Amino acid sequence: MDAFLAHEDLETSDVWRKRILEELQSCDVFIPLLSANFVASNWAQQEVGFIISRPETIITPLSIDGTIPFGFISHLQSSPIKSEAFTRELLIDKLAPKFPRQIIPALVRKAGAAADFRSAEKRMQPLVPLFPMFAPWEAQALADLAVDNGQIWDAALCKRKFLPEFIRVQGKFIDDATLRALTYQIERGEWYREFAQST
Repeated sequence: MDAFLAHEDLETSDVWRKRILEELQSCDVFIPLLSANFVASNWAQQEVGFIISRPETIITPLSIDGTIPFGFISHLQSSPIKSEAFTRELLIDKLAPKFPRQIIPALVRKAGAAADFRSAEKRMQPLVPLFPMFAPWEAQALADLAVDNGQIWDAALCKRKFLPEFIRVQGKFIDDATLRALTYQIERGEWYREFAQST
């Protein structure tokens, strides 16, 4: 996705007001970074007033100093953040319903690259609420990656919660061989764990 931030993206030769209006007219997601400075800015408030007239645009306010949504966006819930806590996961629940074919494949690839149990759990967790949105080929892709990556199918949370839920929701879209392999890996891991604890 392309992002536009006026102070960074405008060059001195740009007609800045015209360019900002063009960006507001074409954006799919508007993220006001709420702060005392935002409230004091006449321009920021006008941008909010403009964007609220575009109901197809996702508005996702983030608060960097405790400022809450006001005026035209007072009905929206903001997420408090600190600069070091700003991650792409912060927006997934709001962006995924509008851009599932962009968000889900990117998250599936990220999960497939997990190099240890904790990162597998951390990378799988944002996918769980999105399971019902998966297209069949995305379900197959995640199943293939999970079968091939022992860090996914053998991580405790993945094995006990995430993968069983994935199979429950998307199992009918996973080819039989992959589904059998994934189910076997989950069950074998549980059997081995119980065996090891009993000896």
